[in-house]
Amino acid sequence: MILKKDDPATSILCVDIGSSAIKACVFAEEDQTLQLKSAYTVDQGWETLQGGAIIHLGKTIEHVQEAVKKAENIAKKSPKQVILGVSGELVKGSTLSLDYQRSKPEERIDAQELKTIIYELQWQAFDTIRKHISDEMSIREMDLKLINASIISIQVDGVAVTDPRGSTGKVVNMEIFNCFAPLQHFGHLQSIAVELPYHELKGVFIQSFAVCHALSLQNTLESAVVVDIGAGTTDVSVIVDGKIVGSRSFALAGNTLTKRISYELSTPFSEAESIKLSYAKKELEKRSQQVIHNALQDDIEVWVSSLDFCLKELPIKKLPSKFLLCGQASHMEEFSEALENYDWTSHFPIETKVRVRQLDYRDVLGGDLMDKNFDLQYLPLISVAYTAYDLLYNNTAVEEFMQTIIADKH
Repeated sequence: MILKKDDPATSILCVDIGSSAIKACVFAEEDQTLQLKSAYTVDQGWETLQGGAIIHLGKTIEHVQEAVKKAENIAKKSPKQVILGVSGELVKGSTLSLDYQRSKPEERIDAQELKTIIYELQWQAFDTIRKHISDEMSIREMDLKLINASIISIQVDGVAVTDPRGSTGKVVNMEIFNCFAPLQHFGHLQSIAVELPYHELKGVFIQSFAVCHALSLQNTLESAVVVDIGAGTTDVSVIVDGKIVGSRSFALAGNTLTKRISYELSTPFSEAESIKLSYAKKELEKRSQQVIHNALQDDIEVWVSSLDFCLKELPIKKLPSKFLLCGQASHMEEFSEALENYDWTSHFPIETKVRVRQLDYRDVLGGDLMDKNFDLQYLPLISVAYTAYDLLYNNTAVEEFMQTIIADKH
C-alpha cells in the first residue's frame, strides 16, 4: 500500500531503465490506496547501457517489452500510463530559490495570480538551472530537455504555506526543482515508451529524486544524503530540512567492482559477478574474503572521491551527517566504511560524525506497508511510483498549475 487518493481508480506501470536490469512494476488503486500488484526483472548485458546512456536501443526496448509483459501478466492488468525511472550521468537536477514581488500586497492571491507567479518563477528557474547544467555537461542549452519540475516549498513574507491562495503579502518565495536530460537521451526514452503498445508516457523521474521526495513526505524536516548505488552508476541527491537541493550522478558503481574482481582473478565478468555477490553475503572462506577486500580498495577510494566531487557541485552550505543507501551494490560494506571514514570536513562544515544506514521500505512508505521479505532492489522504483502518484495523480492545485504551465510550454 502506498498513498491515499480520492479520485477515480488509477493503475500505472513503472519501469526502471537500469544498467544491468530492467524492472517493471504494476500498481492499481484499491480502496482509495495504490497497491503494488506485481514486479518483474529482466537482466540485460552491462554493455547495453553505459553511464546511464542507452547505447543499444533495440536490445533495451526488447528487455523493457519482456519485463512489462511479464509484470502485466502477473498482475492481470495492463495500465495505459507508464512512468519511467531513470538514473545516470545524463540526468541532472537542481533546486533554485526565487522571489516574486507583488504589486498589490494588500490584496489576496487568487488562482489567476498564483498561475502568473508560478509561470514567471518556473521559467526563471528553467533558464538559470538549464544554463548551469549546460555549462556542467558542455551541452548547448537548446539540446537539453526539461523532464521534471516540481515546487519544493512556498513562503509568503517568510511564512511557509502549502497553497498561497487567499494570502496577502509582498513577497512570494518558491523553491523550484528542475531536472534536465540531453534531447537524444530523452528521445530514446520516448522511443521505449512508443514501443509499448497502448501505453502513454506520463512522466520521467530521477530515481534518487523520487526516493528523496518519498522521504520528505514521511519526515518534513529530514536532512540526508541519499546514495543510490546501481550497477553502472551512482546517483546522489541531497535533502536539507525536507527540501531537495539537487541530484548528480557518476559512472562508477557495482560493475566497476565486478570488473576489478574479474581482472584480479582472471575470470569472466559473469563469474566475477557471482563472486562479488557471494563476497557481499560473506559466503567466501576467510582468505578469499580478504583477497577481494584488498583488491577493491583503490576503486572504493576513487568512488568516495567522485561522490565528494558531486556533492561540491550542489548548492549546500553544510553537509548532512546522515547518509542513506539504496541499490543492490550498496549492501557491500566497503561503501559504508568509505563514507564513514572519509574526511568530509576538508570540504564541508559538518556537525557530527557521518552515520550510514540502508534504506528500508518503511522509510519511504511509512509503517509496515511492504512485506519485509520483499526484495529491496525495487525500493527506488516503488519510490518513483509514490512520487508520480503524489505529484501527477494526487497533486495539489499548486502542482496542477505547474504541470499545466510545463505542458503549455512544451
